[in-house]
Amino acid sequence: MDGEARIVEVDGQRFRVRFDPLEGSLEVETSGGEPVRLLAFRFDAYLAALDRHVYVGAEGLSFDPGAFSREVLEHSGVPVALFAELSPLALWWAAAGSGAGPREPASDGWVDVGPVRVQLRPWTWVRRGRALSASVSTRDDGTRALSLERYLREMLSASIVATEPSAFSLESLSGPETAALIDAAVAMNIPGERLEDQLSRSREPEGQALAHLTLRLCKALGWTPSQVWEAPAAEVDRLLSLLDVVEVPAPAAAPAGASGLASHPDAVVIQVEEG
Repeated sequence: MDGEARIVEVDGQRFRVRFDPLEGSLEVETSGGEPVRLLAFRFDAYLAALDRHVYVGAEGLSFDPGAFSREVLEHSGVPVALFAELSPLALWWAAAGSGAGPREPASDGWVDVGPVRVQLRPWTWVRRGRALSASVSTRDDGTRALSLERYLREMLSASIVATEPSAFSLESLSGPETAALIDAAVAMNIPGERLEDQLSRSREPEGQALAHLTLRLCKALGWTPSQVWEAPAAEVDRLLSLLDVVEVPAPAAAPAGASGLASHPDAVVIQVEEG
């Protein structure tokens, strides 16, 4: 231990703790005066605990913080009699204790996560589909279950381009650092809904016009919608003007119901009379 005690307040409760940077552990003084050590809750343990205590339902994801914190305490060999007292601190220690905090990647994909820099990229639609297929299983009763651990590992594998140092092992990340890495990867892969997304799905004339112009430019240039929306306005105007020139409109269809001679106005009618 580094010998320097500090006070941590979690959910209105105050804990006197000492952090050991060499072991990555935390010593806490309990209400009875006895010290208890919380061990580092690292990458593999963190993902496995998420898999057991995060549930997927019709309403989306739900999290059981009590069960998660109990697993953190069991991992450290804490007596069951102290679980109720130390549960809030255990959850804080596993998810936020090192102060890593969520950070969004820079424009080039690099993000600092504790002792390592990680470069991220968005995963492809196909890779995401493969990850989802590999992470879903069918139970005996026919219902389907998602392995969140498998899905997150697949996402990180697809999204991580490089690390500095290059030989760094993700397994050495603490729980909070692992949470920060997952948050950064999610931010890279799910950037959030824009106003244009909502507008282009609407039935309003403005939304329909935006959807039409966006798809027109995407088809002509091979761009994504985000590339179209981020392009300079003057350049988009130029592109639309050029498309108006080079795109040949489809020929108008013949009026419905027109048939016979009515569909051939230049036809010559020859009348033959019997003599």
